[in-house]
Formats: sequence, structure tokens, C-alpha cells
Amino acid sequence: MNFDLIDTNLFFILLGVIVAILVIGLAIYVIFTWLKMANRISTRLDQFVATEIQPASISTPSQIIPREISGSLFSRTIISWFNKFLYFIERFTPEKMAIDMEHKLTIAGNPANLHAGKFYAIRFLVFLAGIILAFLVNRDFKDINKISVLYGILVIGICLVLPVVWLKRHVRSRQDEIRRGLPDALDMLSVCASAGLGFDQSMQKISNYWDTDLGLEFKRVTQEMEMGVSRAIALKNMSNRLEVNDLSQFISIIIQAEKIGMSYAEVIHSQSLQLRVLRQLRAREIANQLPGKIIIPVILFIFPALIAVILGPAIPIIMDVF
Repeated sequence: MNFDLIDTNLFFILLGVIVAILVIGLAIYVIFTWLKMANRISTRLDQFVATEIQPASISTPSQIIPREISGSLFSRTIISWFNKFLYFIERFTPEKMAIDMEHKLTIAGNPANLHAGKFYAIRFLVFLAGIILAFLVNRDFKDINKISVLYGILVIGICLVLPVVWLKRHVRSRQDEIRRGLPDALDMLSVCASAGLGFDQSMQKISNYWDTDLGLEFKRVTQEMEMGVSRAIALKNMSNRLEVNDLSQFISIIIQAEKIGMSYAEVIHSQSLQLRVLRQLRAREIANQLPGKIIIPVILFIFPALIAVILGPAIPIIMDVF
């Protein structure tokens, strides 16, 4: 009996089972997010579309209304068990790490409605899956190979770093989007201020028409001011939530202008011109970096083809000579 063939087949079967479990877990998470969004929309509709209340004069016999079960069987069983398991894991998250991670998730805009405890729980599950894959790669302890050990360490490292890289990519993309949209927002603020609107009304006008991350942040600032928070504190809170240098500088200038009594329209107009110049300089910087980045694909894909086209016809002649 060929035991090596059996071990190889068993390895691929276990690897397929683990990959299937990870894919099913990802599908469960996506379906749960979609169902939660649908439930939120239905809740909002129920607030505005309600049944008419019958007049008090008409008496209706009391009826026993059975309890309605909301959600599908899949969402009430598998997704519910998965969330309970995540909640059990996230209870062991240290408070200081949770606060730091919550801040990073806030900067990223809370992608997939994640919070610190759930993010650490998912990261732990991914790390556990990496350990299982590394164990399957090095399951034969009698004949451990250095390459297999390196593969196992590489798999564990990738599974440990992958959620952090995903979060950093979301943080960077959201900050870049806000940085790109800030000059246009300042232009609209300048136009509104020149038309006679105050700074608060200008931000509210932008938040009503802009369905972007920056527009939503302006809307949150106006809501905080409506709740009694001062303008300076609300703007500083927005700066801390986003950590964009251009926006932080603009907020500092606005707060300083409010203290010394300067005109908002002039300050906003000058800042919008400056940020447009900075955006042009960043675009030129990115364009100047392209020649250096394109060297690697040119060496890997274009040079071998050119060498084959140039030297290919000469190969038979050289072989005949030797």
C-alpha cells in the first residue's frame, strides 16, 4: 500500500475542507451584513408607513396575536450562533487595545459595521485558521523539511497580518477620498459664505447635497452643534475622527479666525485655493513616481519578449556553427 499517496490525498482533503469552511464563514458574514441592512431599511419604512389607527368609538374584540418570528431560519440559527461565538471571543479583548482599535475603525468609517471586539475576534479566527493550515503542511513530524517549516511560518504570518493590512487599506482609501474632496467642499463653503450664509448653514447645505464621507462628517458636525456642542469642539472631534492633515489645518485656521473675528468667506476662499494647489502638486508627484514603478513590469514582461524576438532567429545559426 502506498502510504505517501494516502497522506497526500488526506492532506488535500483536509485543505479543501478548511478552505470550504473559510469560504462558508465569509459568505455567512456577507449575508448577515446584507440582511442587517435590509432590516434597517424595513425599520425605517415602518416608521413612516404605519397602519391607520381606528377611531376610539369603534370597539374591536381583543384578539390574541401570535408572536411573529422575524428573519429566516439561516439568520436565526447559523448567523446567530456565529455572532454569539464572536461575542464570546471579544469579551477577552484588553480595554486599551480595544480603544485604540476602535479609533482606527472610526477613521476607516467602521467598514462592514465592525467594532474593536468583533475585529479582534475575526482576527483570532483567521490566525487560528493559519495555525491549522501550518499544522497540515507540517503534519509529518518524522520527516520535517525546512521548506515546509518556512511555508508554515509564512502562512501563520500572512493570516496574522492580513486583517491589519485590510484595515490600513480602508483607512488610507477613506483618507485619500476625503483629501481629494476637500478643495471642492471648501469651494462650496466659500460660495455659500459669499452668498450670505453662516458657516454652520453652509456646512448643513453641503451635507444635504453631498452623499460622501466628507458630507456625512459635515452632517455629524452640524448635529453635534444642534445638541449644544460648541463649533470649535465639534470641528476638533471631526479632525480627530479623520486624521487628515489638510482638514486638521483648515479646522485650526477656522477656529483661530473665530477667535480673532475674521471673515469666514475670505479664510475659506484662501484655503480652497491653497488646497487646490496642493492637490495639483500631489498629482504631479504621483505622475513622477510612475517611471520608477513601471521598471519592474517592463523587466519581467517586456524585456524577455524583446530578447526572444531579437535573438530567436540567431539561435539556429549559432547552433549550426557549434
